[in-house]
Amino acid sequence: MNVTNNTIWTDESLKVFFILVIVLSLIFEIAYIRTGIAYFVLIMMWMPAVSAIVANYVSARQKKEKLSLKEFFARIGFRRCKIRYMILGFLITLVYLLIPYMIYWKIYPEDFAYNGVPLNLILADLVPAMIINNFINLISATGEEIGWRGFLVPALKERIGLKKTLIYTGLFWSCWHLPILIFGNYMAETSLWYRIPAFILCITGAGIIFGYLADVSGSMWPAAFLHASHNNYDQGIFQLITRGDKMMYLVSETGILTIICIWIIVLIIVLISKKKNIQN
Repeated sequence: MNVTNNTIWTDESLKVFFILVIVLSLIFEIAYIRTGIAYFVLIMMWMPAVSAIVANYVSARQKKEKLSLKEFFARIGFRRCKIRYMILGFLITLVYLLIPYMIYWKIYPEDFAYNGVPLNLILADLVPAMIINNFINLISATGEEIGWRGFLVPALKERIGLKKTLIYTGLFWSCWHLPILIFGNYMAETSLWYRIPAFILCITGAGIIFGYLADVSGSMWPAAFLHASHNNYDQGIFQLITRGDKMMYLVSETGILTIICIWIIVLIIVLISKKKNIQN
């Protein structure tokens, strides 16, 4: 047993997390693929949280720490943060999702359900759903973010630093989706040879953004709000009002326009981080 005394989490707890999150998630991914019952996806999205809670408990036991319930959950991201980070969680997704969709609607106006409809009527229709449904999607998004950004990002950061952590966790998160991406009907509107690399590029970049927001805020909640708004805006709103055979190649989680916007934000994060390092 290797217990690292100068870290919050032990090496053993990290191993427990990875084993649990892979095995438990795979069980419900297979169940969804075989049955098509969406309820299994919701359960799957809470497996990172379950794995993080168990791993956190293992670490505390190994280090013989007596944590209060508040301290225990604070270690997996349940901390207060400044309100601006919560607002950013809602707004960042509008940048990397809405801009690509607006470009698509401009190029293919006939594929936009609201083509020719006055802007005030569009906003009256969509804004309530863009706000209310974010909180509904928070139920499932929180399950993932407790694991990915509440536990895994800080646990890896104390071992390998923030830069590598954001890349590795973003890549792991994107690959976590691969079973339903390959064998299920997730993003099935694109060819498999394109879908896999495009999705990995998109979600790895999004994971870097999610992880950075969680790190600078000191809480997993901004990432959870970002995750919830991502799912709501893309799958719950924009996809429903958009059509066309080229759509998924240009927008959404496999769209080249979305990928470009996400990695521009990642580049901005890199530049901000470098500027902070210079000032420090």
